[in-house]
Amino acid sequence: MSRLHCRKYLTFLVALFAANRCAAQNPIYDALINRGTAVSPQETLKLPPPVLADGLNAAAQLKAIETLLGGRYDWDDFTRRAVVSPILLKIADDDPSAGQIGRRVDLYFVTYGSLDKLGSENFLTDHLNIAAANSNDKDDKRAKLLSNDDLSKRNLRPPQQPTDPRWIATDSTLLDKVRINATTQNVKSQTSDSVVIASVLDSKFDQDAEYPNSWRSIAVGDAGQRQVGPPQPYAGLGSYIKVTRLAEPAGALFIEYHVVFAEPQGWFHGANLLRSKLPIVAQDMVRTLRRYLEKP
Repeated sequence: MSRLHCRKYLTFLVALFAANRCAAQNPIYDALINRGTAVSPQETLKLPPPVLADGLNAAAQLKAIETLLGGRYDWDDFTRRAVVSPILLKIADDDPSAGQIGRRVDLYFVTYGSLDKLGSENFLTDHLNIAAANSNDKDDKRAKLLSNDDLSKRNLRPPQQPTDPRWIATDSTLLDKVRINATTQNVKSQTSDSVVIASVLDSKFDQDAEYPNSWRSIAVGDAGQRQVGPPQPYAGLGSYIKVTRLAEPAGALFIEYHVVFAEPQGWFHGANLLRSKLPIVAQDMVRTLRRYLEKP
């Protein structure tokens, strides 16, 4: 075997080991990329593995990200230290024969800040609050980390270690059309190079009196007031965010966010609003996150 092939083979082994180590530490992440999330009784969708594995050098990171960008942005522009730097957003959806749609969204961008801050306990709820920020509801409690007492009442084991699951209940509004309540089980895993937070909707909360998995349509009445419809059951949601420290530029972090979810017919009545509206929502979310990371 030539030196070039040896180097390629060793790089492959490093990436494979890093991916398997991440999966071993994070069973939700493992399930999302290997088994997938059921978005309907007939369909299960998988999330892609990360673009960047741990342990890559600067050249390998550059090549992987430039391959992802496909010439849409150059390296200097994509990694520019600015709140308004570019993002790459991909939206995929199936072509259902009836009713529910399964969608996958992949978001990539570079920001600057501390990897330790992203690995903190606060970031678990902070990043969900940022993601839920597209709402006319000014209630600051959009995401709540369930307490040990909340968990014990539901016969769930309170976390003992940093890698133990946490449960978070969110209340958010999507495109001012749908109010969504979701309680997810979340597992965080961290290495010296990266942080992964993987989340999946927990069916044990489907009928929960306080934190149910449900959605309600929002309409505007004749007088301009918002009218929220009755709750409908919701299932089919999984996501992970991976933050990887870049070797270059100094202080840069590559963030990739992957989510798969079910979109019931009743949300937008067949209109594909996400493809037209989501880029603006994603840009706002990323800018908010960049400002958050710049704070001391």
